[in-house]
Order: sequence, then C-alpha cells, then structure tokens
Amino acid sequence: MESNFSFVLPLLLLSCLAISVHGHASDLPAGIQRCAIMDDQCVVNGVNYVLKNYAQSGIKELGLIPLDPLHITKFNIGRNPHSPVSVDLSFTEVDLLGLSRGNAKRVGGFTADLSKPIEFVMEVPEVAIKGPYSVDGKVLILPIVGKGRAEIVLKHCKIHSFITFRPISRGGHTFAEVADIKMQVDPSNVSFKLEGLFHGQKDLSDNMHILINENWQDIFNELKPSISDAMGLIVKSVLNKIFGKLPLEELFIL
Repeated sequence: MESNFSFVLPLLLLSCLAISVHGHASDLPAGIQRCAIMDDQCVVNGVNYVLKNYAQSGIKELGLIPLDPLHITKFNIGRNPHSPVSVDLSFTEVDLLGLSRGNAKRVGGFTADLSKPIEFVMEVPEVAIKGPYSVDGKVLILPIVGKGRAEIVLKHCKIHSFITFRPISRGGHTFAEVADIKMQVDPSNVSFKLEGLFHGQKDLSDNMHILINENWQDIFNELKPSISDAMGLIVKSVLNKIFGKLPLEELFIL
C-alpha cells in the first residue's frame, strides 16, 4: 500500500469507517447483522463491535484485512520548500497499532444516494507507528538526517472524515467505490523516537529529539495536510476492498 505520508495511521484509522457496516450473510461471523442504510446508530454500534472483536483478525468474508496491527508497505512525504518542516521522510514495512481500541462516536449522512458525503467521527486513545524509516531535510531551520527504526505515538486522536462513494453496477448488483475522502487527524500529543539520527551521533540525536518532541504541535500542524491525505488513501484502500466484495443489498437493508 502506498500513500504520501501518515503517522497513522493511521488509521487512520481509523481506517474503519463503515467497515463493519454490518454485512450479514449466513457465512458471516456471529454477532454481525445488517443495518438499515439510514440507521446511523446501528452503523456506529457495528463499527465498534467489529473494532472490538475483529480488528486484530479481520473478517475474510467481508474483505476486511486485520487493522491492529495494520501493515503498511510504504508511505512517504516529500519536501515542501515553503514549510519550516521540509523533509523527505519515508517509511517501509511499518505497522500501525492501536485501532482495536478505537471508538466510533458519530456517523451521519449514510443514505442510498451515494453522492452525498458521509460524516464519520471516531476517537482512538493511542495510535503508534513502528518500523523502518529514512529522513533527510530540515526541521525548524535545523538539518535532520537519519535512517533506522522509528516509533511515533499519537495520543488521544480524534479523526473526523467525510467520505463520498460512487455506485458501480456489476452482474446486476450495485457495489460502492470511494470517490472522495477528506480526513483530519487531531491528537493531544505526538512523541517521536527515531533511531539512527545523524548516523548515530548521540549528541546531535539527543538534541534533535528534544527539539521535535518539545515542538511536536508546530511540526504536526505543518505535516497535517500530508498526514490526512495519506490516511485518506489508506482508508480508501480498506473500504474499497470491502465494498468491492459485497453488493450494497447484502451489506445493508435498503
């Protein structure tokens, strides 16, 4: 899976909008039932049921991959010369952890008219991304370079998203495909641990860790658009696997 950049994920989460959307067929796991497509509370309850019971295992019948950990093959962010945080930052073969403890708070606008945006809000106590990274660029005018293993932790994340689908007709059935997704991630704190900074020079590494952890809010705000775009791509991939596997009439009571 490739995207522009994300601490998340994310996800991103959150990456579980209507993933539980309660598909129900005879071969689906016990406890999953269909919701009326406009029953927002049923969808919220379903998301939380799946996060609690199936985030770690996934649901093969629904096309839902394991979400905790969520394995991400690659994502990166390129330099922005107009930003005080201008870095080439890449992650490969990383794991996003924590989504199983997420809690869906609100779903709104889910109707049979797929052209209308669906609002989705969830909260996650802690999201961590762990795995190999490489970075080169500048942070708040200071140079940064490194390669090694990263551990980045986002505390108390609120994820607010708007998702629009488009209908796809196939074999006499209607499937859904993500047409557009906009996400915003707001943590209460972000901490960074980057092994291998400055080729192992401890003094430079320690000073950079102090800088980025004390100024996490400014750094995160600069990266937020890229983070949100990347999380959106990850969620889009997850949702399209689900909605491309089962038609709407099997997922919902229309």
